[in-house]
This record gives sequence, structure tokens and C-alpha cells, in this order.
Amino acid sequence: MDAVGNIVNDVLDARGWRGKVLEQMAVELWPEIVGETMARHTMADKFRNGTLSVRARSPQWTQELHFHQARIIARMNGRLRKPIVQKIRCYVTPPQGIKVGALKPNWEDPTFPAVAPLPRDAKPDPNDEMWQRAHAITEEIEDPDVRAMMERLIATSLRAKEKREHAED
Repeated sequence: MDAVGNIVNDVLDARGWRGKVLEQMAVELWPEIVGETMARHTMADKFRNGTLSVRARSPQWTQELHFHQARIIARMNGRLRKPIVQKIRCYVTPPQGIKVGALKPNWEDPTFPAVAPLPRDAKPDPNDEMWQRAHAITEEIEDPDVRAMMERLIATSLRAKEKREHAED
């Protein structure tokens, strides 16, 4: 009997999903890779063409991330076991209607979430529609760790797809 991991790998390869799964994993692994302090002030947003886009709370955190960029990329690629992250692009969203040059030196993004994103081991909300869809897709995977990881990845991927579709409208 094949190990569940081998079956999952075969499905990812057969459907051409491996690259997309790794890209989404790069986004989801962000808090784990950078540590608690930086994760409270930065969050991975999306991955495209080898670049991981990261949103920061303030310009000071973009500078801090710049200093650690090479180490973070090496850790991320090591964790993913593939060198898919080539660059990190960090940005801050300035307040609407105010020119960046007019801001005080220690300004912060007013839209940055006050609470850090959920850790990887957080329990999913059973009322979440995307989680329900992901759970239905993965319910036959016997290994609970693999099932939970795939649920999280599929739900996150479905959310990202829905977000892209709404942005295009």
C-alpha cells in the first residue's frame, strides 16, 4: 500500500498543482520562518514569479525586513525544499489622501491588522465556507497531519482565487 504522502505527491504532480501549492506554502509559512516578533509587524500577501510580496506595518519594518532578506529567503527555500523564492518585495500602505512626504517619520499603516494572522496550528472555523469545501476534498486522507495541511492549503488557495475574481470585477 502506498504511503499517503506518495499519493498526495502523485496527485499534485499529475494535476500540475505542485508549484501552486509551494507558492501558497511560502505565504503560509511566513510567520513560522520570520518568527513571532516580525510576524506581528509583517505578513506575506502573495507570491508571483519568484517574488514573495510582504506587507509591513511601517517603513521601519520594511527596513528591518531588508536587513534579513537573504536569511529569510534561504530559510524559506530550505523549508520548501525548492528554491522558488528569489526575492521579497516589502511594502507599506500609506493612509489615503496623505502624501508620503507629508507623513511623520514613525507613521504606521492604519489598515494593517492589529492582530497577527492565525498560526499554522490554529483550528479552522467550521462555519468557513472555503474550509468546508477543502475538508470535503481532503476527508479521505487518513494521515491527520497531511489532511490538515492540505485542508489549510486548499482553503487558502480557494480564498485567494475568490479574492482575485472579485478584484477583476
